[in-house]
Amino acid sequence: MRGFFDMIERCLGDRGGNIAIMAAVALPVVLFGAGVAMDTTNIVFQKNRLQAAVDSGALAAASGLANKHMTVDEARQTARDYVVMAMRTSSSTPLPEGTAGAAEEKAKQASADKLLIDNTSISIVPKTLQTGAKGYDISITSNLPVGLNAMTRMVRDDDITLSATGKSEGVSETKNALSMVLVLDRSGSMAWKTDTKDTATNGCYIYEESYWPNAKWSVPCYVSKIATLKKAVKSLLTQLKTADPNADYVRTSAVSYNNAQDAAGALAWGTASTETYVNALVADGGTDSSDAFTAAYRDLSKNAEAQAHAQKTGAVPTKYIVFMTDGENNYFQKKTGSSQATRSDDATKFYCDKARTDGIKVFTVAFKAPQRGQTLLRGCATDPTYYFQAEKSEDLVAAFKAIGDKASNLVVRLTQ
Repeated sequence: MRGFFDMIERCLGDRGGNIAIMAAVALPVVLFGAGVAMDTTNIVFQKNRLQAAVDSGALAAASGLANKHMTVDEARQTARDYVVMAMRTSSSTPLPEGTAGAAEEKAKQASADKLLIDNTSISIVPKTLQTGAKGYDISITSNLPVGLNAMTRMVRDDDITLSATGKSEGVSETKNALSMVLVLDRSGSMAWKTDTKDTATNGCYIYEESYWPNAKWSVPCYVSKIATLKKAVKSLLTQLKTADPNADYVRTSAVSYNNAQDAAGALAWGTASTETYVNALVADGGTDSSDAFTAAYRDLSKNAEAQAHAQKTGAVPTKYIVFMTDGENNYFQKKTGSSQATRSDDATKFYCDKARTDGIKVFTVAFKAPQRGQTLLRGCATDPTYYFQAEKSEDLVAAFKAIGDKASNLVVRLTQ
C-alpha cells in the first residue's frame, strides 16, 4: 500500500509535460474566445446592415406616398423590395446562367430573400395632420437569424436573432401653411424690351435704354420686362393655388416700388388679389426698394398674421418675402432721428437682416440687374440657394417657378 502512495507522490512532483497539459487546457479557451470575437463582429455588422435596410425601406415608402402618389399596397411592396435588395450582399456577383453552381446560387438567394420577407412586418397607418394634410406613419420591423460558429456553440447551440425597426412619415398632400409677400420693382427700366419676341402681334411700340423715355415702332414686337414679370408671378401663384385650391393654407400679397413705395396690397387668403395687384403694375420712375421691403417685413411680422392661420387651420405658417429688381437703388432715405442720409441699399439690407433673424425666408431675383443691384440681392437672400439671377425672360419665369416649387415643397423625413 505504501508503494501506491509513493507512486502518486512522485507523479505529482514530476514537472515533465506541464506545457503540453497547459496547452491542452488553454487551447479550447483561446479558440472559444476567438470564436466569440468573430461572432460578435459579424453580429454588429449584420445588425447595422439590417438597420440600414429597414430605414431605406421606410423612406422609400414615404417618398412613394408623398411624391409618386402610390397606394398603400404599392408603398408596402416598395418598402419590402428595398429591404430585400439592401440585405443582398453587394460584393457578390451572380454567376451567369448555365454556369456550374448558378442554379444552386440562385436557389440559395431566393431562400434567403423569402426568409427575410417572412420575418419582415410593414405597417402603414393613414392619419390627418394638424394642418389638414393627409399623412402616413410607416414602420418596418425585420428579424434576421444569424448563425454561430462551432466554438460559440459550445455554450449556445441555437442561432442569434437580430431585430431592427425603421420609421418614417410621409405626407401625400402639400398643406404647408405659408404667408408670402412679393416686393416688386416697377421702375422705368422695367418697361424696356427683352430679347423675347412677342409672336401675338406683328409690331408694337417698344422702349430701350438708349432712347428712354421715348418709344419706337418695332417689327417684330418684343415682350417688355414688366410683362415678363407678370407672367413669372402668375406661374408662382398658379403653383400655390394648385397646392391649396381652397385657399385654406396660403396667404399672399404684393407691394411694388419705383422711386417710392406704392400702396401695399393686404395679405389675404389665396392668390387672386395678389394676381390682380401685379397685373395692374405700370413701369415708370426711379428705384428705391427700402420702404417697400420694410412694409413687407412689418406685414409678415404682425401678430394678426399668425393669428389668421391659427384661427383657420391651427397651423404655424412659414413666412416668405420674394424681392425682385432689375436695377439698383438711386434714391436716398433719411434714418429716423438722424440727419445723415443713407443709401436705400443700407436701409433695405437692414430689414433683410431683421427678416433673417426673425425666421422670414427671403428669395431674391435679379432680372438683368447691374452689379450693385445684384450685390444687394445676394446679401438679402436667406442663403445662396435663395438668390436667382435672370438674364433672359425665360430665366425670370424659371426663377419664380423654382420659388413656387420650394415654397410648396412636400415633406418626407426619417422620424426614428
